[in-house]
Amino acid sequence: MAPMARAEHDALEPNEIRTFSTSLQAIHARSTTAAPGALPHIPPELIQYVDNGRNPDIYTREFVELVRRGNQLMKGKQAAFASFRDVLAGEMDKAMPELRGDTAGVLSATGGRGARRS
Repeated sequence: MAPMARAEHDALEPNEIRTFSTSLQAIHARSTTAAPGALPHIPPELIQYVDNGRNPDIYTREFVELVRRGNQLMKGKQAAFASFRDVLAGEMDKAMPELRGDTAGVLSATGGRGARRS
């Protein structure tokens, strides 16, 4: 019996094999010698999330929500410290009038109240 011939669509031509091999080598070379930041960084947590069969959109939504909450907390802390700075400067002006110039300088350098009343 003669060996069965492969169907035409199943056979790869030598040129296609060389092209495929060259492409794989180029991808490998780029991934191993690429400068930092040349390839996108995928967080390992996201890879684990997908490996566990979960939807990456859910991970992204949860991450964005976590960042939003953190930003709101930080904004609140900044507002609290700014308020404290202004109150402290006012109390220092009352208790130590000789430091008014210094407190006004600190306030202007840190974005505090602009015009100061005596």
